[in-house]
Amino acid sequence: MKIFGRVLDTNNEPMSLANITIVTGAFADKLGTQVGLDGKFNLENEVIDSESKFRISYIGYATQFRKASELQGQTIKLAEDIEMLEEVVINAGTRPSKGSTTTPALVQSKKQNFVKHLQKHKFVYAGIGGLAGILLIVKAFKR
Repeated sequence: MKIFGRVLDTNNEPMSLANITIVTGAFADKLGTQVGLDGKFNLENEVIDSESKFRISYIGYATQFRKASELQGQTIKLAEDIEMLEEVVINAGTRPSKGSTTTPALVQSKKQNFVKHLQKHKFVYAGIGGLAGILLIVKAFKR
């Protein structure tokens, strides 16, 4: 079966490089395609049937799930998915000495479940002061 369509944002701009990935069957998370510069996508494979379910995703936008039969020639609109985090303080430390078990940097937050949030999402996109747009990758750890 062949699936095809367009992926746009809420301003009707093409969402180039959005991902379309099958999430059911033996090829779950192994078969998919990316949206082109014009917002169009197509994927043809014999493992796809009308009930195959697909994930349409793009970083910073709400993920959608659709059956193959719902993707035929359709326009999918992705909306921004913004999550505000509480204040985060990063205290830079020093390089640990040989045999030391201390951590070189400590992440603190006023929000108790911040570490759980980091463990769930693995990556955090944050703007820090006048340096908005920095990609901050923090590895959460248990003490």
